[in-house]
Amino acid sequence: MLEPLLRGTLKSQAAMAPAPITPEWIEEGSPRARCALLSQTDDRAAMTVHWDCTAGKFTWRYDFDETVFILEGGCTLEAEGLPTLVLGPGDSAHFSRGAVVTWTVEHYVRKLGFCKNAAPRPIGLGLRVMRGVWRRIVHPSGSLGGLAPQGEPETVAIAS
Repeated sequence: MLEPLLRGTLKSQAAMAPAPITPEWIEEGSPRARCALLSQTDDRAAMTVHWDCTAGKFTWRYDFDETVFILEGGCTLEAEGLPTLVLGPGDSAHFSRGAVVTWTVEHYVRKLGFCKNAAPRPIGLGLRVMRGVWRRIVHPSGSLGGLAPQGEPETVAIAS
């Protein structure tokens, strides 16, 4: 009964495969990227990926929301009008759909990516309002049953 509700990916099943960066996005070097799909929701709206890349500089154009967690190596991220962000192991960043971000990988970077196909902005706003009302009805104290971390993380915005 739990089989359709609980799925896992074994390390041996998540082989990294070539995931070429769009050639027009590459600005310097010859970065080689690989990716493995670790999980995805039934509606395919969200997924978790294991991704790595060799040295190079490229500008990524996001058509989905992504939160990354750096596992190994590092990179420098630049977006117009925002401060430069240097990420290393243990660091994370969020990119909203529509963001245009230049990645500079000096040697190598390996990350987990938590990707979500976002609803169009007006629909997304409506969904957020509905969820907020629902949370206030179901959890009037503001608690989510211990599932949400307390306080706000320190953030640096990366957006379009």
